[in-house]
Amino acid sequence: MSQKQKIPSTSKTGLPADSPQNQKHFSTAETTMANDFPPSHLIPNEVAPEISSRELYFDRVAATWEEEHSEAEDDAALQALVSRFDLRPGQVVLDAGCGTGRLLPLILREIGPGGELVAVDFSEKMLEIARKKYRAPNLVFSRADIKQFKSPCQFDRIICLCLIPHLPDKLLALRTLRANLKPGGQLIIAHTASRQEVNTYHAHLPQPICRDELPDSQEMMELLAAARLRLIELEESDKYFLKAVRDEDQVDKILR
Repeated sequence: MSQKQKIPSTSKTGLPADSPQNQKHFSTAETTMANDFPPSHLIPNEVAPEISSRELYFDRVAATWEEEHSEAEDDAALQALVSRFDLRPGQVVLDAGCGTGRLLPLILREIGPGGELVAVDFSEKMLEIARKKYRAPNLVFSRADIKQFKSPCQFDRIICLCLIPHLPDKLLALRTLRANLKPGGQLIIAHTASRQEVNTYHAHLPQPICRDELPDSQEMMELLAAARLRLIELEESDKYFLKAVRDEDQVDKILR
C-alpha cells in the first residue's frame, strides 16, 4: 500500500492547529454535527458542469432517490460492499458520483479522523441532500463533472458506486480518475446489482439514461488498459465489483 501523501497544511480544517475545532474527533454518528471548515488542502478546483439532460434527470429524482433504491442499497448491502474496498485509517478517498451520500458515513468510519474524504457529484440537488446529512472536518464536497475533475491531492482509493454507466466518454473519465490516483492507489467500480440487471433497469428509464450501460467484461478490460489501469479483480455475479490499480510505470517517472 502506498504511503499517505504528505499534506502541506498544518490543519485538516484550515484553522490553526490549536483551534478548539481541531481538538474534537467525530464518530460516524456525529458527522451531522461537524463544523463548517473543510480541509483546505483537499478542496478541488471546482468546475461547474454544463447543464445536461443527465444532470437535470438526477436533479429531478434526487428527493426520492434513497427511498426508491432502499431495497437494493440497504445498510447491510452497502456495509458488505464497503468491507471489500480495503479501506484503512488515514487513507485519502474520493467518492466519485457520491449522489445523496449513502456511502459517506461508512467510508468515514473506515478511514477514521486521520483520513480524508472528498465527495463529488455533478448534480447540485444530490449534493444539497448529502451536504445537509453529512458533515465532518475531514469531508469535502465538490460539484464537478468527473471527466474534468482535478484535485490538489491524489487518492489512495477512488470509489465509483453506480457511476460508470452514466459517463458518456468512459475512457476520458477513467483517464481522469487514474490521474487523481496515487501510484499504487486503487479504483473501485461497484454496483449492488448484476451488470444485466443494471442495464435492464436503465433501459426502462427516460432519455438519455435509457442508453446508459455498464460495459461487458471485455470492453471494460480494454478501457482499463487504454487508461493505463491494471485490473486486479472483476466479479460479475448478482453484484458487480471491479478493482483496478494505478501502477507507477516508466512514463510516470519520466513525467516527474
